[in-house]
Amino acid sequence: MAEHKVSGDDQFLFLGADGLTYSQVICLTGTSYTRATNVIDAKTKCGPDKLPGTQDMNVTFEGQSMYDPAAGKTSTDEMDDWWTNKTTVYWKIGKLVPAQGDITYTGTGFISQLDEAFAQDTPSTFAGAIGVYGLPSKSTATS
Repeated sequence: MAEHKVSGDDQFLFLGADGLTYSQVICLTGTSYTRATNVIDAKTKCGPDKLPGTQDMNVTFEGQSMYDPAAGKTSTDEMDDWWTNKTTVYWKIGKLVPAQGDITYTGTGFISQLDEAFAQDTPSTFAGAIGVYGLPSKSTATS
């Protein structure tokens, strides 16, 4: 497997409500998948010590608003319905067509935040977050 750099330009966020089909979130300007482990202070009279605590994961995203996207794509209209109904969403972050060695993350969660901004003389934008259920999966393309 040849090493290659990961470009943010070709990493996309895909969402779906059925776990079988995913729609590309369009007009993204950024997506993040963060993982954190809380640190437990386990010091004693024997000295300092730390232990790993609970883990937390989030998916965040931002982009330019687009209404009535083409089939197979989604934007704030559908995400607003999922937020309103507390719908479990299935998410995937990766390339449209993964090449050998490319990683794709998949998981489930819910729209935990969805913001829209309508500033004067600029494109309307959106930003949001997915509260992640359980542990996401990671797969590496083999061809």
